[in-house]
Amino acid sequence: MASESQETDSEIPAVTSEDLAVPTEIPAIPEKRQKPLLVDDAGLLTEEESNALLNKLEDISQKYENEVGIVTVNSLEGKTAEAYADDYYDYNGYGYGENDDGLLLLISMGEREWAISTYGYSHTVAFTDAGLEFISGQFQSKLSSGNYADAFNCFADQCDDFLRQAATGEPYDVDNMPSKGKVHPFWLVTDLVVAFLISFRLVKSKSRNLKSVKKQESAEAYERKGSMSLRRSTDSFVNRIVTQRTIRNEKDSSSSSSGGSSSHTSSSGRSHGGASGKF
Repeated sequence: MASESQETDSEIPAVTSEDLAVPTEIPAIPEKRQKPLLVDDAGLLTEEESNALLNKLEDISQKYENEVGIVTVNSLEGKTAEAYADDYYDYNGYGYGENDDGLLLLISMGEREWAISTYGYSHTVAFTDAGLEFISGQFQSKLSSGNYADAFNCFADQCDDFLRQAATGEPYDVDNMPSKGKVHPFWLVTDLVVAFLISFRLVKSKSRNLKSVKKQESAEAYERKGSMSLRRSTDSFVNRIVTQRTIRNEKDSSSSSSGGSSSHTSSSGRSHGGASGKF
């Protein structure tokens, strides 16, 4: 009987920790975008502001074949702003074409944090770390003051400018950044014309006052008597002092940035770029 009991026990397989573990499935990334380019779940915009902004985002996305999205939420649900933005982008199918090129600005009102998630062309070419820092510097103060429509339109306009520049083959980066106060060409030309007219009038007015002055053939006519005396002088060489200093090459400086985009991996396993902060 003892031998039968041993045979019965040997037929029962051992239970391992792997058998008890509950498998976790990573959500599939949709082939098509599931939500619009503007999702205002926090209710920061009026209907008119939302419609105008959505049209702008769609126009930019189609023009450069690179999606630009904006999402507002009330809470990050325990995630970091970066992780929430990445997951929202991935699991809602954002991105243009086969490579899912695009970027998304996330705003969370509960934590008062923002994050930008870039992927594909936006990550590797159009929006470098320096570029994202520049863009956030343009809209962050508007977020802090509660001018949300202005902040979102500023973000969209900056994306338009950066994508336009990237299309030239020389994207904005550390040594090639846009000016903070761009002037429309019309006003630039207008200012030049006005400046020319003012200068022309001043010169013409001065020339009228000088009409009584006649040209003199001899230089003596311009000399005030007794005002000039000539003396002989000589220069003697005493010594020479040479000062040397080392000019450092900026490329060799450890403080200089190499530019480009940094990367991190989202929960989907995809490589994203981006930036984040508080407002």
